Amino acid sequence: MAANKSTKLKVTTIDDSTMEQFKVESFDVRKYNAIFYSIRDLYGRESQRQLGSDNFDWKAFKTQFEICFGRPEDYRYTTEQLLTFAKHKFNMSLEDLLAYNRKSWELRKRREQQYAEMEQINSVIQHFPEITNSHVDCSQMLDQQPY
Repeated sequence: MAANKSTKLKVTTIDDSTMEQFKVESFDVRKYNAIFYSIRDLYGRESQRQLGSDNFDWKAFKTQFEICFGRPEDYRYTTEQLLTFAKHKFNMSLEDLLAYNRKSWELRKRREQQYAEMEQINSVIQHFPEITNSHVDCSQMLDQQPY
């Protein structure tokens, strides 16, 4: 009786070098900035938690972070190194970091929209100072409301 041989099919990677100027970087390389900024934010928030809000300065933290990690465009560390660091420090994978980054962008956009709306309200108030300087007698308004 012949022994069962297990045959593994070796998968060869596709060489796309002939794509020249149309060549696409690998997924994790294309997501380098998202990974980098997620790590910076997570690191900063954890540092802030450990030091306390009163003893934490985001501007000083970002300066120190840049000294250690560089700027994203410097590519001081490879994507693999950043992912290993994120796994070790925050127990987060590539997918976790990308989800964190996406939520962070959504929150930032929401805040920007709220600030823009507040600016519009402030400009209206500045153009119509009688809105804030006039006295309104609410009792008259309540008497006029139908029940």
